[in-house]
Amino acid sequence: MKRISLLSIMLLLTLSACVAQNQSVTLQKDSIPAATIVPALQPAAGVRDTINENVTIESRMTRTERRTKRADDYAFKIDSLIATRAFAFYPTLMQAVPGGEIRQVYANYFYAYISPVDLEVHLPTEYGMAQQMSMLNFDTEHIGNYTAVKYLTQWSISFLAKDDGVEYSFSLDISTITGRSVLNVESPKGTMRYVGSIGERMREKR
Repeated sequence: MKRISLLSIMLLLTLSACVAQNQSVTLQKDSIPAATIVPALQPAAGVRDTINENVTIESRMTRTERRTKRADDYAFKIDSLIATRAFAFYPTLMQAVPGGEIRQVYANYFYAYISPVDLEVHLPTEYGMAQQMSMLNFDTEHIGNYTAVKYLTQWSISFLAKDDGVEYSFSLDISTITGRSVLNVESPKGTMRYVGSIGERMREKR
């Protein structure tokens, strides 16, 4: 009986030791900290606010500098229009030369669309001793001798155009400072002078 009891006690001690060892291993495994994934922070993309940037640049200028910049921007706009070789002339004054009466052009549908390859003309005109009013209204692709020359702040553009057997000579002087544009149109009936400005060409719908 004593031998059986001793064996039982030894078996119990052995089992207890194994259980304790397993618990120790489990505790050690549980004590290992889990890996933490930290996302890498990327620097913010560089974004330029060009609208407010231009405002900021102008706000740093003196009034004199701002006026000079506006004048430079306007001259650049005129140069860019002429460089497209497709722009419009809009008259505000008209006169038969020499000696005709200077007349105001109130209607806003008169224009001359100018380019080296085609021409659209819709301008008021007058002729004769009585200075009878009429309209010069034609489209043509018969353009020749187109030249555009700039001297200091003045553009000079000239060309010939032919429509229905009639030849017209056009000369246009444009100031890049004031924008004043003077168009002379010579025809067999006489010469008309128009004063106005140039702008973008807007084709009519066919």
